[in-house]
Amino acid sequence: MTSFSSYGKVEPVYAQDPAAEMFQLINNFRAELGLPPFTFNPTLASAAQQQANYLTSTNQYTHTGSGGTSPQDRADALGYSGYVVENIVGGWKMTPNQGLTWWINSPVHYNTLVSTRHTQAGTGYAFGNDQHRFALVVGEPAAQRTAASPPPQAVQPAPLIVEPVELAQPAADGSIVHVMGKGQALWTLAAYYEVPLSDLLLFNNLSEDAFVQPGDEVIIRLGEGQEPPPTPTPPPFHVVKEGQTLWTIAAIYDLKLSDLLWLNSLSEGAFIQPGQEIIVRLDPGQAPPPTATPQLTYFVREGDSLWPIAATFGLTLDELLALNGLTADSLLQPGQELVIRRPEPTPHPPTFTPMPTATAVSNSDPISIRDVPAVEPGETATPAAAVALNNLEVDLENPPLDSSPMEASAIEPAGLLNTGVILGVLAALIGLIGLMMVWKANRP
Repeated sequence: MTSFSSYGKVEPVYAQDPAAEMFQLINNFRAELGLPPFTFNPTLASAAQQQANYLTSTNQYTHTGSGGTSPQDRADALGYSGYVVENIVGGWKMTPNQGLTWWINSPVHYNTLVSTRHTQAGTGYAFGNDQHRFALVVGEPAAQRTAASPPPQAVQPAPLIVEPVELAQPAADGSIVHVMGKGQALWTLAAYYEVPLSDLLLFNNLSEDAFVQPGDEVIIRLGEGQEPPPTPTPPPFHVVKEGQTLWTIAAIYDLKLSDLLWLNSLSEGAFIQPGQEIIVRLDPGQAPPPTATPQLTYFVREGDSLWPIAATFGLTLDELLALNGLTADSLLQPGQELVIRRPEPTPHPPTFTPMPTATAVSNSDPISIRDVPAVEPGETATPAAAVALNNLEVDLENPPLDSSPMEASAIEPAGLLNTGVILGVLAALIGLIGLMMVWKANRP
């Protein structure tokens, strides 16, 4: 939102304090990446405000402050115990959202925004000389490092100096076309028009590294009903530029850090260098890399703290603490092993109930014809045959081979042959009994 001052200049009107708005926007951006928010630190906020005031009073863009001080000097003087890095940005009509967009589009400044080592932050804002200036100071508390650990050599990002940009007015159909001016870049326009850089690249059919020059027309917004050009096929790999990190590259291509590591068979702490090719997508039909064995533990490195470790491995702080029996104020030591995932339970092999032992059958007492009851004249042979069958105890699944006990597992093909013989004898026996009954019934 903007309003016109009595001098005809356009100045932003903020819903809240610009420094507080910038701080909230930064933490919202970190949340979108799955990172924990920066903890507000009033000392760092004072250091940021001090530098924003100095830049405004001197009309400069520099990390050097009054008396030649560095960001670390200023933080130390204010009593901060830790190590700091500073981002600054400014320009005419600049809003907090535009300033954040500038930092996001600059790899070095982006690294400050997504830092996992720096857990505290403060912001400052000042307006003067027709410029809106913002400062961000992020800090890593000294308590997160061991006493023997040397202070890091902080590399301060170069200040971003924003040249004024006159915004083009929408045409009758709602489209906006901007004519490039001297010193302007695509991400400059993205910041001023508050549109994603990816939209500008799509609308103008440009690549990320496309070069534009003064006088070129750039489509900022399509007209009503206007179709965007076809999306160009994205490259399968990214060439690392100076200052970029795996976090930076993952954000550019809207990838999860874990997916980027998987595509390139890299570990979370892998080192990359300018000119290196990083795979960002698989070509159609390309075989994916083997799925890595899930990492179960993590060894603490110099400067690590609980929040960043939890965020890196997709855990909440409470989950990480519970896995390791720690509390929120536990101190970590380099080389300490932390559990980050419980192992999958080992499946138990199926259990089998053994077959019951077959009952031994003896063939020492064969059935005799004398065991069959006599049949009186006029009776049929059926009752006698039934009696014979009922008196014959044969285990068909465990046929008698001899007079010794036999286990079910000992049945061989020969046993099956014996079963057939027994059944044949039994059939002949029944037939013989029937003939005898008929002969007895018909004799004079």
